[in-house]
Amino acid sequence: MEHTEFERLAHILRSKAMAVGMSFFSSEEQAEDVAQEVMIRLWKAWPSLSSPLEAERLAIRIAKHECIDMWRREQRRPHTSLSISKEQTHPASSEDQTLEENELTEAIQQAAGTLRRSEWRLWQLFAEAEMQPREIALVTGIHVRTVSSMLSHARHHIYNVLKEGGYIDG
Repeated sequence: MEHTEFERLAHILRSKAMAVGMSFFSSEEQAEDVAQEVMIRLWKAWPSLSSPLEAERLAIRIAKHECIDMWRREQRRPHTSLSISKEQTHPASSEDQTLEENELTEAIQQAAGTLRRSEWRLWQLFAEAEMQPREIALVTGIHVRTVSSMLSHARHHIYNVLKEGGYIDG
């Protein structure tokens, strides 16, 4: 199927994924995470799908599996906060710029890891896949203003974590 068909059906498929997430978790935030994951996977699989019915079945199957996976990850995940020491932030030799850049990159990745899962997914699409909010909105089925708002919140959160850790002055 063509991606224009995806655009036409995205809101229907997303609402079905949200419904599965809500029935499993009874949490809008977790259901949102499920829906985002479903939409990303559907976007990738879209060219190989033959009909809207097949897409709907796949969306529901992905949502159910994602709910189970999220629950398992939550059971295994230790709940700790990011802790960055001053020794990590300022190496003894300021001559090695590459080391500082690598440490900052790692600190940003650690800070991004403290985002809510829904924000982290959008951040990954934005930062690593270099997608624009409009593209992210198309892939995830989330309104572009909501994507922009969530990315703004993610940037602010990462900035605050880096500031608290002493990586940036503020």
